[in-house]
Parts: sequence; C-alpha cells; structure tokens
Amino acid sequence: MTEHTIRLVCNIPIVQYPNSTGSGGIRPAYDAGKNTGGAAKSITIKLSNMNKMIIPAIALCMLIACNPRQNNDSLPGTKQIPVTTVIVKQEKVVTALRYSGTVEAFQTIPLTFQTTGTVQEVMVGAGDMVYKGELLATLDQTDAKSMYDITLSQYQQAKDAYDRLKTVHEQGSLPEIKWVEMESKLEQAKSSLELAKNNLDKCKMYAPVNGMVGRRNTEPGMSAISITSAPLELVDIKQVYVKISVPENEVAKIRKGMNASVTVSALNGKEFKGEVASISVVADRISRTYEAKILLQNPQFILKPGMVCDVKMEISIEKELIIVPNQSVSKDNENRVYVFIVDPAAKRARKQVIIPGQYHDSGLEVLSGLAPGQMIVNEGKEKLSDNSLISF
Repeated sequence: MTEHTIRLVCNIPIVQYPNSTGSGGIRPAYDAGKNTGGAAKSITIKLSNMNKMIIPAIALCMLIACNPRQNNDSLPGTKQIPVTTVIVKQEKVVTALRYSGTVEAFQTIPLTFQTTGTVQEVMVGAGDMVYKGELLATLDQTDAKSMYDITLSQYQQAKDAYDRLKTVHEQGSLPEIKWVEMESKLEQAKSSLELAKNNLDKCKMYAPVNGMVGRRNTEPGMSAISITSAPLELVDIKQVYVKISVPENEVAKIRKGMNASVTVSALNGKEFKGEVASISVVADRISRTYEAKILLQNPQFILKPGMVCDVKMEISIEKELIIVPNQSVSKDNENRVYVFIVDPAAKRARKQVIIPGQYHDSGLEVLSGLAPGQMIVNEGKEKLSDNSLISF
C-alpha cells in the first residue's frame, strides 16, 4: 500500500476530528498535542491508495479550512471612522432678514455738451473731486466765436444808430415810423447777440453741483454728437444707497426707517449702519421682487458705487428653531441637503435628508427631517457613507 503525506501549517486553532477508518481514509493528527487557542499548528494528512491527482485539491481544501474567518477590519464597511457629534437642539433666535445688495451713488448726474462740436480739452478724470461752477471740458469755439463777433458788431452798429437818432426823435424831427423801425433793429441785434453769446457759452461744460467724477467717456478730438453715453458722469457719494431686492412674501415686513446693518467684503468685512430710505410699491416684472434702498453715510468716500454687500435687518420676533452647525450639512449629487444621524448603540451613521431654512449666526435652520435630541455627525462626515461604522 502506497501512502502520501501532506503537511499543513495553520495560524488559528484547529478542531481535532476522529481518525478515518478503512483503507484509503484520511487520518488528521496534531503534531503539537492539544489545542492551545490560537497558536500555530501543523496537520499531517496521510493518504493511502488514492489517485495522486486529487492531492492538490485536498491540500487546497485544508488550507481554506485552516483559515475560515477573516479579520473584521478587512471587510467593507466594518472599519470605524472617527467623527465628532452634536446633539440637535431648539434655539431661540431673533428673526433676521438677509439680502445681497449693491452700493449706488446718492445722486448721479450725466453731463453733456449743449451744442455740437469737437472736444477741445477735458480738465478732469475719473475719481477727481469737483466743485459747483468748476470748468470741466470745452469744445472747439472757432465757429461760435466768429458768430458771436458778427452779432456783436451788428449790435454795436444798431446801438450807435439808435443813440444818434434818439436826440432827433426827441426834438420831433424824426417820423414816428422811423423811430419804431430803429427800436426794432436794436432789439433784434440785441437778441442775436445774446443767442450767439449763449451758443459760445455752451462750448464749455461746468459742474452743476459739488461731487466726484464717476466716469470719463470722452477725449480731445472726439465729436460731441458721436458720443453715445454722457461725456462725463458726476456722482455724489457723501451718502450712498444700498439697493436690495425683496421677495413679495417679505416686503410687508420691511418699513421705511427700519435699521439695517451692511457688511462689505471688499472692505475686509467692515460693517456700516443705515436705515431703509425707500421701498418700491411696484414689483419687477421679471423677478417679481420689490426694490428697497438703504441710506448710508459715507464721509470718507470709502464706499464706492458697484460694491457688493450683505444686508441684515433684524425684526423683533423670537422663534424656537432647530439649528444645526453649518459644517454638519452636506449636499448630494441630486442636490439634496442631508446630515448623518448617529445610532449610539450600533455606532453607525445613517444619511438623513433634511429641508433647510434660513442661515443664522449659530447655524442653519432645519424645517423638517430632524427632531430635538437626535445626535448628528459634526466633523468627519467627508469619509462617511450611509450606515458607516463610526467611533466618537
């Protein structure tokens, strides 16, 4: 009888089975004696009168039997992920209305030439401070000056004739009709002179009020009639407006004179205090929102038209709301907002879709999906999936 021996080494406890009887049986035996609970063991299997082809198959089966279990840490979803948690609570908050706004000048005046011509000189640039009556720009005055000189000459001639014939008329030697004709010519010459003088003055642009040059859209040599926008734009920014768009369901909560705080990110988050100056009574046809303006003082001219800002207006209504930290909230591929609810007993985190409300200083309002007392993941959610095993 031919025997073949297979010797295997196992790294886990081995259960001893009775020896097989009869020819051709398998007789497993421990080399080291009794089971010691986890120490390495070797198994000797003797095969008799069996085909050599089945030896590899038996060896493979015995290897699998020696290692029937795997480490739990190597199985998917069984590795504990460290997180921090927070208990969901209701908080009393003062309701605040928040909007995104844009700074606008208190007054904007487009300045244009009152006559045609070619721009000759521009004395100011964007950002320059100007004062009422200051000369800002001029047109070529050649034609206007020639016309003025002609009318001035005609007026002087008519005035000289009038003065000479006035004495004759007073003596009664001049017919009345001639005197009336002389008076008419003098008035016509005077009117023509005033018109020519006015046209000459229109070649100069003056500042109507104190302010700052917001835009300069013209240069010397340009035609005044080819400029599509105003050559110069004057703005008053000692005071500024912040324009916001208010939804129709909130417009009734805003009233004229209400205090507002404005934060400008371009100025390192500097906060300004103001009040509501106006509220439109007509909604925008497209957005269906109502325009409101908040007046701010700007004595140092640091607020510039076009700056984007955040506006907050507190209304004296306290509510108990479910508020969760902003960092505990995520959004999935379907654009759904969710958090991870913690099961303390099972130490697992379950994905829970929520309906968010408004943002508050302490976090995000939750309208539905959570209840006070529940535990949610606060930090460490980036590595989690639904029903992940966690440690906290």
